[in-house]
Amino acid sequence: MTISQVKQTAKESLRGNWGIAIGIFVLAWLISGVLSFIPFIGWIALFLLTGPLYVGVSWVYLAISRREQPEVAYMFSGFKEFGRTFLAYLLISIFIFLWSLLLIVPGIIKTYSYSQTFFILRDNPNISALDAITESRHMMNGHKGRLFGLSLTFLLWYLIPIAVGIVGSVIVFGGMASVSYTSDPTELISALAAGATFGGFVLMLVAGLISLGISLYVYPYLITSVAVFYDDLYAASEGIYVEETVIVEEEVDPFAQTEQDPFANDTHPEGFGPETTKEPETPKDENEPK
Repeated sequence: MTISQVKQTAKESLRGNWGIAIGIFVLAWLISGVLSFIPFIGWIALFLLTGPLYVGVSWVYLAISRREQPEVAYMFSGFKEFGRTFLAYLLISIFIFLWSLLLIVPGIIKTYSYSQTFFILRDNPNISALDAITESRHMMNGHKGRLFGLSLTFLLWYLIPIAVGIVGSVIVFGGMASVSYTSDPTELISALAAGATFGGFVLMLVAGLISLGISLYVYPYLITSVAVFYDDLYAASEGIYVEETVIVEEEVDPFAQTEQDPFANDTHPEGFGPETTKEPETPKDENEPK
C-alpha cells in the first residue's frame, strides 16, 4: 500500500471510533502526567506502568484499524501480560538509547526497526519480548524509509506550534538579556524587558496548547496508520512466504501423481505385477480322450 492508501484506510477505520481513540490518548496522557508529579513513588510507578500502558494503547489502535469495537478497558490489557510488555518496552528504550549514543541518526533508524514490536506481541501471545523485537527488525528490513515517510506527513502538522514556540523562546531570552542593573537595587529590569519576557512566555504556552490540540487528532491517526502499515506488511510477507513454499514443493517433488497411470500399458517383468498371478497353462496330453 502507498502512504496515501495507508492513511485513507486508517481514516476509514477511525470513522465512528474517534471518541475512544481520543479518549484513551487523553487518559494515558493524564495517568503519565499525574505520576510524573509525584516524587519518588510516582516515578517508580511511572517506570513500571508506562510500558504495559502504552502497549495496551497500541493494541486498541490495532483493533480499531481492523474494524473491531474495542472498549476503553482494553487499553489496560497490556498489564495481563506484564512480563512481556514491560520487558519489551524496557529493552526497546535501552537499545534506542545505546544506538543514540553513536549519533542521533542510528537511534532514529532503530526506532523504526523496533516499531512493530508491540503489534507482534499482540498477534503472537507465546513470543518472547526479545524475539518480538527481532521479528520487528526483520519485518522492517527495506521498509523503514516508507514508515519514515508516513510519519513525516504527520510531523508536518507541528510546524506551526514549533515556530510559535521558537519565537516565544527568542523573546523570553531577549527580554532576560536586557536586564540592567541600575543604582537602584529595586529596579532590576525595565518595563519593556518585563513585557517582552511575559509575552514570550505567553507565546510558549500558546504553542504548547496548540501542540496538545493537534496531538488529539494526529496521535490516534498516526498510530492507527502504523497499525494499518503493520497489517499490510505482514500480509505481504505471508504472501511471499506462501508463494516461495509452493515453488519449492513443485521443484523438489519427483513423485507427483499424474492423471494417467504410467504402468497402465506396460508389460510387467517376470515376478512383478498382475502377470505373476496368472496360472500357467498345463500341457495337454495327446492320448487324453476328448
